[in-house]
Amino acid sequence: MSLARIKGQDKAIGLLRAAFESERLSHAYLFQGPDGVGKETTALAFAKALNCEEEGLSGCGTCASCRMAEGLSHPDIHLIFPVPGTLKPAERRELLVGYARDGYREQDFGRKTAIISVETVLSEVVAKSNQRPYLGPWKVFVLADADMMTTEAANTLLKTLEEPPDRTVIILTTSRPNALPVTVVSRCQKIPFASLGRDVVEEVLLADPRLGFDEARARAASLLAQGSVGVAVRTDKQGPMVDLKRVADLMVGRRTKDVASLVNEATGLAFRLGRTEQQRLLDLMLLWYRDVLKLSERGKEAATPHLLYSGHLAELTDTADAMDVETLGRLIDKVNDARRAIERYSNPTIVFTSVLLDMAVARKETATKRGINHAA
Repeated sequence: MSLARIKGQDKAIGLLRAAFESERLSHAYLFQGPDGVGKETTALAFAKALNCEEEGLSGCGTCASCRMAEGLSHPDIHLIFPVPGTLKPAERRELLVGYARDGYREQDFGRKTAIISVETVLSEVVAKSNQRPYLGPWKVFVLADADMMTTEAANTLLKTLEEPPDRTVIILTTSRPNALPVTVVSRCQKIPFASLGRDVVEEVLLADPRLGFDEARARAASLLAQGSVGVAVRTDKQGPMVDLKRVADLMVGRRTKDVASLVNEATGLAFRLGRTEQQRLLDLMLLWYRDVLKLSERGKEAATPHLLYSGHLAELTDTADAMDVETLGRLIDKVNDARRAIERYSNPTIVFTSVLLDMAVARKETATKRGINHAA
C-alpha cells in the first residue's frame, strides 16, 4: 500500500507529505482517530515511502526496499502491537505473516490480555533504535494500539522519545489518546484521522485484493462499518451473529419493559453470548443510533436507502422524532464505553445492565418531556 492509495485521510497524508518536503520530519508521531480507519496502514505506508529507493515520498512498490516493506520483512521497519505476555516469538512472527498476507491483524486472543510490555519496548524499540539502519535511510518503529502499553513500557519508551537516535521515526497509533501518559503524548506530533464515509469503506474493501471482497459483500459490510474498514472486515468475517430484529426490540425497549426484564435480558446477553458476539451486538446497537441520526439529519426519503435497519423505519422515525442530538450522542458514548469494557474483560452482566438501564432512562425522560406515559 502506498500513501497515494490511502483513501479518506487526505489531511493526515498532507501533513506527512508537508513535513517530508520541508525536511522537518518529527522523530515521533501520534496517529490518533477511530479504530479501523487506516492509522496502522498509513504508518506502514509512510515507513515504506521513507525507505523507498525512488526519489521523494513515493513508495514505488517495485524496488527491493518496498517489496520487503510490503512483506513486513524490512530490517529497518518494525511493527509492534499488543499481544499476550505468554505469546512466543514464533507465534508473533506468524501474526506478522498473516497481517502481510490478509491485509488485517487478528486481535482476538480469547481470554488472554494483550499488552505492549516493557520487555517488548526494550528489545524491539530501544535496542534496535540505537543501531544504524541496515538498508534504508530511516529506522521506523510503528507501535500499534499504543494505549495498550503498560506503565513501565510507556516510561521506558519516554526515554527514547526524549533523546531520539538519529534517522529514527517512532509512530504511535491509538483510538484512545487520553489513555496514554501526557508525557508521551507531549513528545509526539499529532496526526488526526477521521471516520470514513460508507462509499470510501466500500471502495477500500474492493481495492485491496487480499481482503477478497466482491461488490455485494463490500456493500453489505460497508453498511455495518460505522466509518471503519476494520469493523467492516470483522463484520464480514464473523457473519450475522445477532438478529437485527432482536437488536431493534432492545433499542425501543420491547425486551426491557421493567427492571426485572431488563436485568434478565442483561444476564442473558452476558451468559448466552461469547465475547465476540457481545461486541458484535454493541456494534449493531451503535448502528441503530447511526440510522436514527441519519433520519434526523437527512429526512426519511433521503436517508432510507442508506439505513441498515430500513425494515424498522417506523421505530427509527419515532426515536428520531423523540430524541435530540445531545441525548443520542450521550447514548452513543455509553454504548462505546460498554464495548471498550467488554474488550477489556469487564463483567459483562454489569456492563449490559448499565447500558440497557441508561437507554431505558433516556427513553423515559424523553417520553416525560413529550408528555407521554412511556414504559422503560
